[in-house]
Amino acid sequence: MRTSEDRRVPNSPSDFSSWLARMAWRSLVSACCCLVACAAAVRAADQLTAAPAHPGQVRNSVGMTLVFIPPGTFTMGSPENEPSREKQEVPHRVTLTKGFYLGRYEVTVGQFRQFVADTKYRTDGERDGIGAYGIDEAGKIEAMHARFTWKTPGFEQTDDHPVVDVSWQDATAFCRWLSTKEGKTYRLPTEAEWEYACRAGTDTPYAFGPDAEGLANAGNAADATARARYPGWTIGIRAEDGHVCTAPVGQFAANAFGLHDMHGNVWEWCADWYDPKGYANDKQTDPSGPVAGNDRVQRGGGWSSDAKRCRSASRIGRDAAGYRGCYLGFRVVLDQSRAETIRDAGAR
Repeated sequence: MRTSEDRRVPNSPSDFSSWLARMAWRSLVSACCCLVACAAAVRAADQLTAAPAHPGQVRNSVGMTLVFIPPGTFTMGSPENEPSREKQEVPHRVTLTKGFYLGRYEVTVGQFRQFVADTKYRTDGERDGIGAYGIDEAGKIEAMHARFTWKTPGFEQTDDHPVVDVSWQDATAFCRWLSTKEGKTYRLPTEAEWEYACRAGTDTPYAFGPDAEGLANAGNAADATARARYPGWTIGIRAEDGHVCTAPVGQFAANAFGLHDMHGNVWEWCADWYDPKGYANDKQTDPSGPVAGNDRVQRGGGWSSDAKRCRSASRIGRDAAGYRGCYLGFRVVLDQSRAETIRDAGAR
């Protein structure tokens, strides 16, 4: 900015010299400011160019938030000294060469309801009249019965609770619907993808550490809350997690990848056939499990599970069409190559 002194016309040689010096100094300062501004603009452009190709998460048309899981290598299975481990949890190195988007939360009742409304879909339990497993007032998990379905598992749920009493076939039907609806590839995670995402860089029995009592903060498993309601229960952690059956998704602490309910709440279907003998004891790259089998893999444990079943390495297999548990649901993968890179403010 020019001052009144700058605008005054010099009337002597000494005045002129002083005026010329002031003008030269101001020009130098102005030039430096321009250089700084240009440098800042270049840095900003570089930062935009160097921004990650995959933002942290995306949100799809049914209100589902998915988190980007980067590629990497980890030890799948459990060490021989891990408490409660099973022989099938053979430790071996696994490399996942491609990143993928995984649901931040388990698929909810509300999201499954959108699928049913759009397609008039009937679950396996509804079609065959056999129904699903449910819980009675005494806390006993009853045999499959027609009165138990994804809408009526024997306990109250809202649209924010994880959907249960769905078969593997029901879960994959949901993925096909969502893929068609959005023109992208949705699927169930492979068993290796699931464990890698659950561990989130850890090698302890749980992503939060070795102590199962941490499930009161990071998961929803059998606990003192359930035993107070159902005195016949003898399993579970000593602490209270505040929920007898399923909890609304996202109520417990997330792991380092930002995923909720990887330990407990509901077991989750995976894409793989289940091998009860475990894995090969050698390094694998992008494994997808056996080429055939009788059952499909379930991971993560549920609200009625003892703590050992909620470990990162714990695994079981169930019939893909015939098994529908009131402690069993799923979450989905959106393949990286088809994902929209839209940043999300974090809505469920």
